[in-house]
Formats: sequence, C-alpha cells, structure tokens
Amino acid sequence: MAEPFQLRVHVGTRDLDRFPEEDEALGEGLFAMLAGGLERGLPRPSMMVFRPEQIDRFDVVPVLKSPPPHRQRMMAAIGGQAASSCTAMVGVFKVRFGSMKAPQRAIICYLEWPDNRWWTCWQLIDAERKLVGDAPIVRRAVDGWPRPGGVGGWYAMTRRTGLKLRLVPPEGAAVH
Repeated sequence: MAEPFQLRVHVGTRDLDRFPEEDEALGEGLFAMLAGGLERGLPRPSMMVFRPEQIDRFDVVPVLKSPPPHRQRMMAAIGGQAASSCTAMVGVFKVRFGSMKAPQRAIICYLEWPDNRWWTCWQLIDAERKLVGDAPIVRRAVDGWPRPGGVGGWYAMTRRTGLKLRLVPPEGAAVH
C-alpha cells in the first residue's frame, strides 16, 4: 500500500456543451480554455477525469514533485479509473521538443481514453504568457503518431497492476 498523499480535488457536473464527448472537440475546447486563461496567469498542471455526468479535477503539482516511480503510479491511479470515459492532463509545463537545448514553457493538453487512444496539443509560451507561433501542434494516436514520452499510459498501467485510487478527506476537513 502506498503512503498517504495529499491532493486537492474539485468535483463538478459535466456540461457537454463545454466538455463534449467527441475527441477533437473536447481536446480543442480544453486547449482553448487553457490559452484563454493565460491572461489571468499560468494554468496549474491538473488531471481532469471525465465521466458521463461528472468531472473530477486534481491539482497534480504535488504528484509531479514525487520520485518517478511513485509519480507514474499515482498518475495512473488518478487517470485510469475504471468509471472514467476519458482523462486529460492540462496546464503549463516545462518541456523539451525536438532539437531544443533547454526546456521551455508550453501549454499542453493531453487526453487519453480507456482503449489507449490519445490526443495531444501544445504550444510554446513566452515570458509575457503569450503564445509563440501561429497555431498549436496537434498529434493523435489514430494518425499513427507515437505517444509522447513522459505522459499517458494510465489506463493500461491501471489494468496491468490493479491500481485503485482511494480518496479520503483529511480529518476535520470541510468537504463542499
């Protein structure tokens, strides 16, 4: 059994106009939401677990600070929940693409479904939180692209290892 881990979770109703079921529409909508939020600040890395009528949003900054084996298992437990229809990793991350020497900040939206298909979109941002370039880069498993390194594989790992996510509010915590 893993050590207890403290996460902030927000649970809400899924609005299908804002978060549609169709792959491209959901991914493009999430990316637009991230890009639109740059004016207010840098969107924190989050995992969004989509169910037919509900969305669970996990602040994953504490998870990203853990050692790699624990980080991957925790993200799989969050992202590979049996009752979910799709999971997204969204936010601003420091990444290295292609021949870049140093990591740069980018807004990233990565979605994965239980059948292991995925969709991702990213675009670099500058120091003033402005998008760099004309358009984001989109990649999809259904087009034959390899899955980006360091992300995803949540449903497969959960099935392979039998991981389960157990959420318990801290003693005395208000749940609203």
